[in-house]
Amino acid sequence: MPVYRKLLPQERRRYPGHLLRLERKDRYARFTGTVSDAVIERHCTTLDWGRTTVVGAFHQGELRGAAELCTDRLIWPHEAELAVSIETPFQGQGVGTALVRRALTIARNRGIAKVHMLALADNRRMRALARHFGGTLDVDGGELAIAIGLPPPNQFSLALEAFEAGAGAFGAVLDQWQGDMAERAA
Repeated sequence: MPVYRKLLPQERRRYPGHLLRLERKDRYARFTGTVSDAVIERHCTTLDWGRTTVVGAFHQGELRGAAELCTDRLIWPHEAELAVSIETPFQGQGVGTALVRRALTIARNRGIAKVHMLALADNRRMRALARHFGGTLDVDGGELAIAIGLPPPNQFSLALEAFEAGAGAFGAVLDQWQGDMAERAA
């Protein structure tokens, strides 16, 4: 079972490793088109960690899924963009749902009223996530624009984020320990 937690800016080197491990079809789906390794490296290098939060799904200390939440208060004062990527062996296990839920809680607690996602029109998993979280879908050619409305933060959403941050830190220690034990046994 993955451990979910926010990536720290000093962990930025973990993110491109995950994106580069995506299979061709998953990379195409994540970036809604074909991108080279250099484009992924540049994307990760130029991320503004002051306005971007990456929630990760870790397995044995390795980043295997991510939700990238990007805000820009000048352009979109109360809106954000969300992108999700999950390595193939971890798909179909609820990882995407868990990542999106956590990212939406983070967005909500920062006063974001609407989160936008782009996907390929035939991406069934993104359609399912949008429906699960009450999003609206708009198909334009080969792309799917998803908008998910969020209520204002409340005590529950703030407590949930704080609880999950603590659980993520504790889970990270256990996950790393299990990874170390599996490595020693091999």
